[in-house]
Amino acid sequence: MEPLLAVKIGCLVALLFITLVCGLIPAQVKWFQIKAAKGRHRRILSFIGCFAAGVFLGACLMHTAADALTDIQGELGKRLQQ
Repeated sequence: MEPLLAVKIGCLVALLFITLVCGLIPAQVKWFQIKAAKGRHRRILSFIGCFAAGVFLGACLMHTAADALTDIQGELGKRLQQ
């Protein structure tokens, strides 16, 4: 195996591991559990969840819009050539 490929695979595995660890930490910390939250603490957790959902939705829509624009430009190019 080429050294560059080994480095890329190692970085990919390290990135996956770091992402999993950082993503699972809040699930284990009691402060982040919504069932135990009351009052203002519950609203803060709800806001954090809504913000995270918005980030994921925005990233999804941005990715989808880029693909759609590429497809539209291709179709318009075909129509203009006819």
